[in-house]
Amino acid sequence: MERVIILGAGAHAAEIEGYIEDNNQAGANIEIVGYLDDAPENHQSYGLKAPLLGGLFGYSVPKGVQLIIAVNNVKIRERIIEEYKKSKFFTFVHVSSRVFHNAEMGIGNIICPFTQIGPKVKIGSFNTFNNKASIGHDCIIGDNNIFCPNVGLSGNTHIGNSNFFSLNVATIPNVKIGNKNIIAPNMVIEKTIKNGSYFFHRFKEVVLVIPKEN
Repeated sequence: MERVIILGAGAHAAEIEGYIEDNNQAGANIEIVGYLDDAPENHQSYGLKAPLLGGLFGYSVPKGVQLIIAVNNVKIRERIIEEYKKSKFFTFVHVSSRVFHNAEMGIGNIICPFTQIGPKVKIGSFNTFNNKASIGHDCIIGDNNIFCPNVGLSGNTHIGNSNFFSLNVATIPNVKIGNKNIIAPNMVIEKTIKNGSYFFHRFKEVVLVIPKEN
């Protein structure tokens, strides 16, 4: 049996609780010991089944228990990683996802439903890949990145650390992205992005409504 504590007790924690139940129904044996969150109302609001054990920081992790990060704020995640650097972190892969046999991953990664990690991909630690993310062949990804649903990385994309990829972001092949960037929704990244940028397009869209012919 794997025993885990989930860091965070909000919406993403509720999703992970459900994903763990999926895996357990498929034959896994993962027990959620409890949750850590600085906002107790989150735990109550989402009706989480395991107890709230305390705040996010300063908790003494019991022996034999691993941690899962369910916080989607990159800066808070950095603090969590530093706070619990001597603890063990659990890598979760949902039963519906596909990770190729020659892909490599570090610790504390979360692979959500219907995600694909392609051949010869190299992933660091503490990354979250939300539903239907697609990571193409030979991509290299650092640590503590968040990929929202439907993010698609084309082959040979290289990504650094602590980036946030919003909904429906895509890259063309061979793009390089540095550290601590925020990518707005629906963006196609076609060029190198260095560090500390907010990547978005500003444009005005004219919406035409054309009546159907009777």
